[in-house]
Amino acid sequence: MNTTFEAVTEPPQESSSAQILVVDDETTIFDVFALMFAKPDYALAAAANGDQALRLAATRSFDVAFVDCFLGNENGAEVAQRLHKAQPNLKIVLMSGYLREERAAAMEQAGARAFLTKPFSFETAQALVRRLAGRKEPGAKDGRASEE
Repeated sequence: MNTTFEAVTEPPQESSSAQILVVDDETTIFDVFALMFAKPDYALAAAANGDQALRLAATRSFDVAFVDCFLGNENGAEVAQRLHKAQPNLKIVLMSGYLREERAAAMEQAGARAFLTKPFSFETAQALVRRLAGRKEPGAKDGRASEE
């Protein structure tokens, strides 16, 4: 999958696909997100730093952005804040395997709607995207999301 990384993006899918941006300096997580959010229900883009994420956000609209709190020398909450400024309707989900006590302050600074503690389950991440992007569960025929 993506062992060497520059900004990876798939062409935007049909408008019914949830458009997801993942920003993390640990690029192995992109393979996990690719498994969780497969086509045609999701269109995924990935960036290893804030500059790549902002370049993607300048050319493509996203529903949800998963942003790691620690992006090497960058503050993920600040990157999320800049993404939200570039796309005011973007729903931000901060993620970290380390940050627990300060997460409320980080979420407030970033304008985040949710926080995921790594590691997280496929089901948790998928349910967040369905809730935040207003999408039905893949395969659901009646148009309603089935959140358990």
